[in-house]
Formats: sequence, structure tokens, C-alpha cells
Amino acid sequence: MFLFIKCLPRMFRMANQDIRRHFSLTFSSILSIAVALFIAMIMGIFALNLDYVTQGLEEEFIIQVSISPSVEQEEIPSLMEKIEKLKDVESVSYSSKEDELDALIEENGDVFSQYKESNPLYDVLVVNLKDKSNLDSISKKIENMDGVAKVNYGGTMITTLVSLMAVVRKWGYVFLGIMIILAIYLIRNTIKLTIQTRKDEIMIMRNVGAMNWYVTFPFMLEGMIFGFFGSLIPILICDIGYYVLYSKLDGVLVSSMLKIMPFMPNMLYLSLGILLVGLIVGVIGSYLASHKYLKWTR
Repeated sequence: MFLFIKCLPRMFRMANQDIRRHFSLTFSSILSIAVALFIAMIMGIFALNLDYVTQGLEEEFIIQVSISPSVEQEEIPSLMEKIEKLKDVESVSYSSKEDELDALIEENGDVFSQYKESNPLYDVLVVNLKDKSNLDSISKKIENMDGVAKVNYGGTMITTLVSLMAVVRKWGYVFLGIMIILAIYLIRNTIKLTIQTRKDEIMIMRNVGAMNWYVTFPFMLEGMIFGFFGSLIPILICDIGYYVLYSKLDGVLVSSMLKIMPFMPNMLYLSLGILLVGLIVGVIGSYLASHKYLKWTR
């Protein structure tokens, strides 16, 4: 451990000299990594926004239970309790037919004020679920309960939309993982080319008894530098681009129901994540390339 710490300054100097000596190769490496991490960051922004939009939409997905007029007011708490006991039910709230009519008038204007004398609406229970994919099954269970006139939740179109968003979100994260693996592969191949151009120097170091870590560590430092600058480029481009886009759209996509992810703190976390990924894949890619070459030269 003492020997490793003692050799650190020299290994940093070696990494710095190698980067300057092979500047064109270094530049192409950083550019290749930047492209892979840029695609990864775009996919990360897409996946996070899809997750944000999905959560916003799912908050609007509720089950509205119309209570039968034959049910007495004293029986409503019992019905609410039965619904609350169902699996995945998060909360149940009561809204009288007068409240429903007031909300209808507020949303659509005074044209519905004429119904205040003879209100045709039902008292309703508003049911929120923990898992929105169970809207259909829980709606059917509630519909079969005594005292329920009808149940409305938007139909199979809503459940299909929730399932579709879940699938797209999952594959977005899968593609993000593929881009990270691609970045590791690019760094590995780049370091491999660098090693091949310096194989005589490495062989001399091996022949005089240099340990494997002494040979590989400068390459790992180079990979870390490649990863740092390779991640810095897409971070700057995506952060500036997303900030401008968010400001132009005022945080709303198409309609007020589709709100995109706020710039802060989400982009800060994503940027730090991409930077960390760049450093990690730089070290891993360099280690794989140098370690394989050392094994091959024995």
C-alpha cells in the first residue's frame, strides 16, 4: 500500500504524458464516449420524463363509485369501509350530489345551474388506488357490491394506456443500460489501441519486474479522464438544451395534463449520474483492455 501511494505521482505523470503524446487518439476516444453517453443521457431524459408524465396521469386515474339512491346516509360509511379493505385501495373519499353539481357548474358554466332544484346526480365515492394497473379488476369488485349504482373509471382504454407507458418506460431504461455497455466497449477498444502503440514500453516494464498494477493503473487513470471529458460534453449540451426547452414550453407538453420534468433538481441528479457513469466505465474499460493485454503477453 505504501509503495502504491509512493508511485501515485509518477503514474499520474505517465498518464498525462501518454494523453499528450497520443492526443489525436485521445480526442477520438473522448468523442466516441461522448456520443455513447449523449445517447444514454437523451434516453435518461426520455425515461425520466415518461416516468414523470406517467405519475402525473396516474394521479388523475380514479374510480368514481355512484351510490344507489336507496342507500341511507348512515350506510355510506359501511360501504366505504368495505371498499377500503380491498387490496391496492389507497383511499376512499365521499362527495355528495350537491358537491358534484357545484363542481360541474364550476367546470362547465352556469348552464347546469337549472338542475339545482332537482339534482339528477348521485352521491359518489372517489377511490384512489396504489397500483393503477388494477383499475379494471377492482372496479368490477366494487360494481358487484350492494348499494353501488354504477362504477366509472374510464374503461379499458385507461388500463391499456397505463400498461403501455409501463412497457415503454421499462424499455427506455433497458436502452439506457445498452448505451452504458456500449460506452464501456468503446473505452476498452480505445485503450487497447493505445496499449498496442506502446507495447514495447510495456514489455520493458514487465521485463524489469514492474507489477501489473503499476502497468495498468496509468491506463485506468487515462480511462477515467476519457470518461470525465466524454461525459462532460453531453452533460453541457443536454443541460443547456433542456433548460431552453423547458423555458420555452413553460413546463407543459401539448396540454396541462402533460407536464414535463422540472429542470431542477432532476437534471442535476441525471448529470451527476452520467458523470459518475463516465468515470466508472472509463476505469472498467481501461482495466479490461490492459488486463487482457497483460495476460496475453505472458
